[in-house]
Amino acid sequence: MTHEKNARWNDLFDTLNELLNEKVKDEEIRQLYEEYQYRKGASEETLIALEKEFGVQLPEDLRAFYQRKDGSGYAFHILYPGDAEREESTPFYLMSLDEIRETKQYFCEVDEKLDAYYSEEEIRKLDPEIKPYLFHKEWIPFATMAGGSLYLMLDFDPAEQGTYGQIIMYVHDPDFVYYVAETFTDLLEVSNRNLKIMDEIEY
Repeated sequence: MTHEKNARWNDLFDTLNELLNEKVKDEEIRQLYEEYQYRKGASEETLIALEKEFGVQLPEDLRAFYQRKDGSGYAFHILYPGDAEREESTPFYLMSLDEIRETKQYFCEVDEKLDAYYSEEEIRKLDPEIKPYLFHKEWIPFATMAGGSLYLMLDFDPAEQGTYGQIIMYVHDPDFVYYVAETFTDLLEVSNRNLKIMDEIEY
């Protein structure tokens, strides 16, 4: 990671922590926040082991985040993609590396094409950065919401217009996938902007 990118990422990480401290007001959620503060990062060895296990190269910015925090703790939401001004932002908690492995055993463990479920007209609504799958072995979920009906995923097999390691989202009922961001840094930038707008984090 270049010095400029590293500085931008560190600013975003620090801003996230400041926003969480400011927006978490409920006592029970505050407890989750305090637990998050003491959460350790993942070692280089465990990150390399995960990359070897799945045959991928994790994006540098995501690796950097996990070196600071190995997930956010179950149900403590730290990522808010979408558009908070339109009340279209959905909260996600970041999985630990172990939770990623566990989730991958039953989610996106096989390839299933969209044409098995949708018509050509419906498939044309798919964002051009994503290949026409509903589930794909080259997608790795790394964030979700309690209940698991939504997942943020790293896409390691993008369409020609996409980017290796881009962020996509699986939505349940109706099941479909959507493009979210080119990088984890871009996702974090949007998420922080949405957090700033919120009065407080509610569950």
